[in-house]
Amino acid sequence: MPRLPTDVDVVIVGGGYTGVMAAARLAWHGRAVALLEKNELGSGASSRNGGMVHPGFKLSAATLLRRFGERGRALYQATLDAFALVEQTIATNQIACDYSRSGHLSLAFKPGHRQALDDEAHVLTSEFGVPARVIPRIDLASEVGTSEYHGGLLVERSGGLHPAKYFAGLTGLARDRGAHLFEHAPATAIESRPQGGFLVTTPRGQVRTREVLLATNGYTDGLLPPLQRRVIPIGSYIIATEPLSAGLAVSAIPHRRMLFDTKNFLYYWRLSADNRMLFGGRASFAPTTIAKARDWLYTAMVRVHPQLIGVKVEHAWGGQVGFTFDRMPHIGRMKGVTYALGYCGTGVAMSTYFGQMAADWIAGADLPVPWQRPFPTVPFYRQHPRFLPAVGWYYAALDRL
Repeated sequence: MPRLPTDVDVVIVGGGYTGVMAAARLAWHGRAVALLEKNELGSGASSRNGGMVHPGFKLSAATLLRRFGERGRALYQATLDAFALVEQTIATNQIACDYSRSGHLSLAFKPGHRQALDDEAHVLTSEFGVPARVIPRIDLASEVGTSEYHGGLLVERSGGLHPAKYFAGLTGLARDRGAHLFEHAPATAIESRPQGGFLVTTPRGQVRTREVLLATNGYTDGLLPPLQRRVIPIGSYIIATEPLSAGLAVSAIPHRRMLFDTKNFLYYWRLSADNRMLFGGRASFAPTTIAKARDWLYTAMVRVHPQLIGVKVEHAWGGQVGFTFDRMPHIGRMKGVTYALGYCGTGVAMSTYFGQMAADWIAGADLPVPWQRPFPTVPFYRQHPRFLPAVGWYYAALDRL
């Protein structure tokens, strides 16, 4: 097991997309970097997500403009820049991650959801120049083999990739530039030093550093308690079927789009490069097991796609995504410690972007004004989000109504 350095310019806590991209960028800036990961590198969502790369947040572009005006415009534009950064990173560094610009379809779960899709299509095309159009229910069979939905918003500027292969590419980039990445090295304490900088403690020794970046997202713990109070860990689960025949794959998703619906407890699904159906969702806001989530997701998958009845599930897994109370990601500083997290389940592009932005900020650039935002929490939330089962029941009830 390699020894930790005693002195570096920057310690990064968290070995996912954000942390590894930040390590690569900081090394490019000439900084000495030590990244500390509690488990294996990429062991969280960065190697186990659905592989969907697209612009946007949980809040729609229309909602951002309505609530925040020009700041909202800049925030949504950042997601377009984030998507472009992923494509550029893959192309420039020749990362073999099965990337394909496939486009995505947001599917209306209820007839009443159609208006929001119409509004979003108008905003995307007129305000941002992003090609988007609503497909009515009568024509939806050309895009998805199901009768469950009431129309869909098609956005071409998005793509799919193999998340673990993409992560491996970022890891290789960071190491090639000289960043030091350490597995099984949890940070257990961060102390401010009287002469400036920080002392980061791990079971493998202490590291002195000028700067610290926390990039822990859904695995944010008590290392910085005020930050933990602002991040809500929520379980997300995925199943992968056996490879489908070409005919069966085409019957389900004719143009290999990435798909997700407009429920609060949404489903998201796509075909992998080897024709497996990847079908994910949030089975519950309360703790559950992989086995229970697998069965729940299989039932959901065949309800959406009856043609997949009898197809075997070969893999099932889950992990934690980091939600925030305003359903937006956040970058900032607390007690001198930089943080970048809170992707709310839409983080492949934004985590890459935040990693680069955080690195540039630490290296001396200004933090763009739109991201200088309050980071909300709620009273009495400390460590365990005991309110989640009740919130989950409420959102599930809304989906049923």
